[in-house]
Amino acid sequence: MNFVESILIAFRALAANKMRALLTMLGIIIGVGAVIGMLAMGNGFQGFLNDQFAQLGAGNFYVAPFVDSNEIDAIISARLSYADAQAIAEPGRAPAVDAVAVEISGQVQAAAKGSRLDFNVRAVSPGFFYVTPQDLGAGRLFDTAADEDQARVAVIGWKVADELYGGTSLALGQRLNLNGSSFEVIGVLATEEGQISVGADPAEAIFVPYQTGIARLFRNRFDDRTDIDIMTVKARSINEIDNAIRQVTEVVREEHRLTYQDNDFTIINPDQIAAQFNAVIGAFTAFLGLVAGISLIVGGIGIMNIMLVSVAERTREIGLRKAVGARQFDIMLQFLVEAVVLCLVGGVLGILLGFGLAQIGTLVLVGLFGAEGAAARVALGDVVFATAIATTIGIVFGFFPALTAARLNPIEALRTE
Repeated sequence: MNFVESILIAFRALAANKMRALLTMLGIIIGVGAVIGMLAMGNGFQGFLNDQFAQLGAGNFYVAPFVDSNEIDAIISARLSYADAQAIAEPGRAPAVDAVAVEISGQVQAAAKGSRLDFNVRAVSPGFFYVTPQDLGAGRLFDTAADEDQARVAVIGWKVADELYGGTSLALGQRLNLNGSSFEVIGVLATEEGQISVGADPAEAIFVPYQTGIARLFRNRFDDRTDIDIMTVKARSINEIDNAIRQVTEVVREEHRLTYQDNDFTIINPDQIAAQFNAVIGAFTAFLGLVAGISLIVGGIGIMNIMLVSVAERTREIGLRKAVGARQFDIMLQFLVEAVVLCLVGGVLGILLGFGLAQIGTLVLVGLFGAEGAAARVALGDVVFATAIATTIGIVFGFFPALTAARLNPIEALRTE
């Protein structure tokens, strides 16, 4: 008997006992489906997080004026200033750095056309729009000259434009009163609401030049040690981000005259945070997959059990085949193939179940967390992995029944009623 005939016999045996075969495969179906579903949801959420972190800007990292007093000398207080950003931007001091932007922000009452609403105002240096690209819906962005002149101009998010002026096109050129100071709206951002951002959502924020904000809006927000909330630094390339972090650390420490002391500032690298998130999600997905894999073991035991039953039911058939010249290898191959086919059919049904679970997972992620881009993704590698698992289970748990059948004594087998 050749391999193809063994496969055909296996399918005939499945067809002859449909309900028994289905119940036997149930553990495999649930296990494979759960593994596929968990991996798909893990892939989707990892992809969503990576996309969100990518929106912060490739090669960007952040310097913030805070320290963890539990980890460093308690006498050190946080320090970071606009002068530090200027020092980093000086030619030759941080060659791996492409650009630097600073920001200070806070809630401000905005008044326009009779409406008074509180919005987050972000006073940023012009380089902000370079290191953190935004979608400009209309108008223009302010430049270095506007910052140096402390020009009273503003770029607003599209949601601000809708609430204060009734639309993007209606906002351009209009006056905007911020805490008693009058500003001209020169641009409206089209950046989508809800995208990950350091600071207030760009769709709901008002941007003004940094020097203007310091002079007119946030004069009481800074002291001689700290006059910015955060500094965004863009490395020349992703490959140079580690060098840029090292150089920025050295420059700021020099500016702060730190020798043996700990840093009085903190550097935040989104790539490292993303890697940590991915590691946690990967470990959690693997754990869930491991739990789901328990049902595969239970399913494998079920396969072994039903194959032993099949051997007992077909003992006389085995004896007849041996009597007419079938070798032990032929008998073992037949039952081993039947076990593998049983597992593979269960695996296919499990993969279909996994696709269904992935769709349910997508609805949960989007519905509960609003993660529109977190669609569960069933990768080809996951399908191949599940197929390999099903095949392995068939071989491992089908081997003992197949060996038992192959070792039957033909004379005793023929005597079996």
